[in-house]
Amino acid sequence: MINTKILEEMFLEHYQEWCLLAYSYVQDLDDAKDVVQTVFTKLLQKKEYRTIENFKPYINTAVRNESLKKIKSKQRAFTISHSTTHVPSYENELIQTEISETIFRQLESLPAQNRKVFELCVMEGIKYEGAAEIMGITVNTVKYHLKKSFKILRLNLRNIHLWIF
Repeated sequence: MINTKILEEMFLEHYQEWCLLAYSYVQDLDDAKDVVQTVFTKLLQKKEYRTIENFKPYINTAVRNESLKKIKSKQRAFTISHSTTHVPSYENELIQTEISETIFRQLESLPAQNRKVFELCVMEGIKYEGAAEIMGITVNTVKYHLKKSFKILRLNLRNIHLWIF
C-alpha cells in the first residue's frame, strides 16, 4: 500500500524517466512534462494509487496512454486549425509563385524522355503500361525514366523547403 509520501518520493525519483518516456511519444518536452503531471494529478484525485501493487509499471502504462491521448488531441487541433479558411497574404502568394516557377523550370530542364514519362505518369496520372504504349517503350524503361526524373528533381529541389517558411 502506497501513501502520499511514497508517491511524492517516487515522483521526484522517476520524474525525468517518465518525462523521457512521454517525450518518446509526443516529441515535445513541454508536452511530455504536461503528460507526467496530468498522470499524477489524475492519480491523486482518484486516490486509487493506494491499492496499486506494481506502481512503476502502472505509471509507465499511464504515461504511455496519456501521451497517446495528447497526440490524438493535437491531431484533432491541427485538423481543425488547418480546415479553417486561410486568406493567403500577398507575400505568401509571391513565395508560392516563385516555388511553382522553380519547380516548372526544373521540370523543363529534365532530359526529354524523362520529362515526357514524368508528365504522363505523375502529372496526368497515366499508368506505367499506358505511358509505355504511348511512348513506344517498355514498362521497365518507363520505370527507369521515372526513377531518374525523381532523382534529378530531388537533387535540384532539395533546398526548396527553405523558401516555404
